[in-house]
Amino acid sequence: MKISHASVLAAFFSGLCAVTGTVGASAAEDKTSSTGFFLDTVVTITLYGDTDSTAMDGCFSLLEEYEQMLSRTIEGSDVWNINQSEGKATVVSDETADLIETALEYSRLTDGAFDITITPLVDLWNIEGKSSLLADGDAEEALQEDTADVLIPTDEEIASALSHVDYTVVSVEGTTVTLSDPDAEIDLGGIAKGYIADRLKEYLLSQGIESALINLGGNVQTIGTKPDGSKWKIGIQEPFGGSSDIIAAVACAGASVVTSGTYERYFELDGTIYHHILDPATGYPADNGLTSVTILSESSVVCDALSTACFVLGLRDGSELIETLDNVEALFITEDETLYRTSGFPE
Repeated sequence: MKISHASVLAAFFSGLCAVTGTVGASAAEDKTSSTGFFLDTVVTITLYGDTDSTAMDGCFSLLEEYEQMLSRTIEGSDVWNINQSEGKATVVSDETADLIETALEYSRLTDGAFDITITPLVDLWNIEGKSSLLADGDAEEALQEDTADVLIPTDEEIASALSHVDYTVVSVEGTTVTLSDPDAEIDLGGIAKGYIADRLKEYLLSQGIESALINLGGNVQTIGTKPDGSKWKIGIQEPFGGSSDIIAAVACAGASVVTSGTYERYFELDGTIYHHILDPATGYPADNGLTSVTILSESSVVCDALSTACFVLGLRDGSELIETLDNVEALFITEDETLYRTSGFPE
């Protein structure tokens, strides 16, 4: 039985570079760049122009605030409180309630391809944890016997987890969130970074920042144009390539670019890649011949939700959905590295 792995560190940084901002600014231009770690990802914010530290400090204060609010692993966060409620009504912040409402809108739009109640399946598969385990040589050797039993959940386990995956059990009334299934849990990881990128953009614009790049682990949000007035060029990583291997690029100004791909977090068993983008309909990693989906829109929250949903939907259904939406475009990359663009995605 042949097993291989993507080490968690390598897979993590691959995910970060799924969309990379290619700035192209000259060394003479004034810029300030700062990096931190929030929501399990590396965050880099770059501001252009003559600015003091106020705007940058404000961005990182917001990141800290949103992490404490939206992380499902931080005790006392809104999401943690919902998941520990055992179905009881839970009062959350206005922003958490709004974000959950937005997530449910995309669940309805995509017929459940995007589902924030995917948590039981995420925990069952534990793709990131297993990748990390396989990265340990001693652990990998110990797993050689009965590897499939250790790495792949049984049909019964998947069916049990799936019985608690259903976005319709989530209801929001004002700032009160209730899960009608006491064993259901939510995870906003598939949409929170997009939401936060949009809020950071709003904040920076309010501070008079006219040119900036926000990169939340591959969720790229641009503000304005480059300092010379030209559009930003955002590179899209070649699936399973190195961080500097760019397969395509998109020029944009004031827009967001977000990619979801199989190569971000995965392990491989007997030639099959088991990745972190799970299909709420089957309980297994989505298997439709795609390796990545990139969404382009002015709103990063739109990009975040739809990059996951369209990956699950597949090339045909995903592209058909995008063609029905205003000011949203997509680039699909298949396993043979063929690129498919929706009608308005820039060449």
